[in-house]
Order: sequence, then structure tokens, then C-alpha cells
Amino acid sequence: MCAILDNKLFNFRVRFPEDVANFLILDSVNVEYFTGFSGAVAFLVPRDGECVLYVSGTNFEQARHEVKNVRVELLRRGERLFDRVGCDVEVSVCAKLAVDVLSFEGWRFLVKVLGDDGCVVVLGDVVVGLRAVKLSEEVALIGEACRLADVGMGVACEVVGSGVSELEVAAEVEYAMRKRGSCGVAFNTIVVSGAVGAFPHGACGCRFIKEGDLVVVDLGAVVGGYRSDITRTFVVGRASGRQRKLFDVVREAQSLAIDAMHAGVGAANVDVLAREFIGDAGFGGYFVHNLGHGVGLAIHEAPVLGPVSADVLAVGNVVTVEPGIYIVGFGGIRVEDTVLVTDNGVKKLTKTPYTFELAKF
Repeated sequence: MCAILDNKLFNFRVRFPEDVANFLILDSVNVEYFTGFSGAVAFLVPRDGECVLYVSGTNFEQARHEVKNVRVELLRRGERLFDRVGCDVEVSVCAKLAVDVLSFEGWRFLVKVLGDDGCVVVLGDVVVGLRAVKLSEEVALIGEACRLADVGMGVACEVVGSGVSELEVAAEVEYAMRKRGSCGVAFNTIVVSGAVGAFPHGACGCRFIKEGDLVVVDLGAVVGGYRSDITRTFVVGRASGRQRKLFDVVREAQSLAIDAMHAGVGAANVDVLAREFIGDAGFGGYFVHNLGHGVGLAIHEAPVLGPVSADVLAVGNVVTVEPGIYIVGFGGIRVEDTVLVTDNGVKKLTKTPYTFELAKF
């Protein structure tokens, strides 16, 4: 973890604006990104000198044991973070304090402590940009999380069938991923059948899967804090003509989008390509979300593959590609893979085959 920490901090420091002397990281996921530790209060990165991780008493000894290359400081009971930061940094017009996120009330309190409302600037995009481009160590962790997600989806292929509940499918896939090394689930596992599949983020329920049902399974694993994301849609038994047509449209839309992805292409252009294909097939009004999103320590992060996205794909981006069609009263079909943008296009990190018909009834 020390090597990746050093790389992240070096990249971060060299992006400091000239008038910023210290950068205070307050978002918990951003703190984890730089330190590998998820139980801290804040992380202070100076332009020069030693970084400081502020930790409450509950996690202080654990942080001292696990976090290397930074100074771990105890934030005592009743001590306010911004008071402490005010004592630890010097600010002026030419030596500002930057933060990644800050509420209005937090800003008011911080400038009161520092004594100058011109000395605090919010520069969250700097961290967003760093997190969007994964280092090789991050890619390796996401790749392992994708391998475990494939394990889970393979179990789903075996378990989904008539008479099986959605909750049982979720339990089996989560158990399989945990047993093989996943630190948890990347998000609440989605298993929705029949008409409920028309809701993209529908929750597992006590519903029992029936013959002829469309079943959407969306899952992810976690390794070293990094996540994966994959979706497959199944039909129990033989697919109807309408089900097969919808599945073929969604699969082709995903394939076209993946083939068009490379460093330098606008994320919106990729989304529009898939969206127009689905629209030309007559289902444009039923594709109701963005084509995809970045994946890392958070399941949704930059870049965004959406019709109004200003993001441009870069080598090292890890994103999902997940077109879908959702028809209320009928059901939904979505296919999704996690892919890495490389020098030569993209590489699929999730590899479960696109099985559609499951002969189990």
C-alpha cells in the first residue's frame, strides 16, 4: 500500500495550484483514496512536508498500525477539527487552504477560525480527476473484484429458476463471492424478476421467480476497497419473440458502444451512439439512465457516460457500459460490464458469458 500511497500523493502535490499551501481532504472516500484507511476524520496534505491524518480515539490505534508514510494525529473528544486545522496550518492571500468538499456552514466556521474568508478555496475537481485515472495497482484490485463478480454471476446462472426467490439468489451469489475473497458487496445486490425488472434499481424481494420471467441480476464484489459491477438478464425457460428482440437490441447497443470507446473520445458521444441505436429500434423512450459510470472506491464516480457529460475518456479510466430497456408492466433487460480504457481501446474486466435462456422450470 505504501507504493500506491506515494504515487497518489506525488500526483496530487504536483497538481496543487500555485497559491495553495495545504489541501484538506474531508470526503471520507477521498481520504481512503489517499491513505487506504476508511476510519479517519480528515487528511491534510501540505505542498511541502509531512501529511497529517486526523483520527478519533475509536480508530486511532488502528490507524497508527495500518497507515504508513503519514503522521497520524489523535482528534480528542470534544476537539473540533477546524480548530485543530487552524492551529496546524498558516494561511494568507498567497498561501491558501484548499478543501475537496465543504458545506456552507463548514465554510463559515473554517474562515472564522482562519480569520480570512479569501484563504479557503474548494477544489474538489482536482481529486475527482485523480480518482478517475487508475494506477496499475488500482486496476489490479478492480480486476480481482471483477473476477469475483464473475464468480457470483456464474452462481446466479446456476441458481436462477422457477420457484426460487429473488432473496435466495442474492444470498447465494453474495456467499459465493465472500467465500472466494470479496470483502463485501459493491452495492446492494439487485435481483428482480417479472414486471419489477422495469425498475432499474428495484430491490430484491420475497417474490418467487416463475417460468417465462425476465430476471435482472446486478452485482459487484469488493477487493481492497475497490469495486466491480456487472449485470446480466436471464429468461427462465424459452424466450418469447419480444423478449429475444429486446435482448438482442440491448446487446448490440452495448457492443457498439464498447467498440467505439478509446482514449480521447467524448463520453457523451459513446452514450449517444448506444442511445440512438436503441431509439432507431423503436425503444428510445425506454432507456432511462446514463450508459455508464466510473468505478473505483465508489461504485459511481467519474467519468460519466451520459448524453450531457463533458468527460473525455482517458487511459486508466475504469467504467461500466450498461444499456437497458425498461417497459412498465412487462419487465426490463440490462447488460453491463466493467471495462478498462487502454492504449488500444478497452479491455473487458468482467467476462461472464451473455447467457439469456435458462432451461430451468
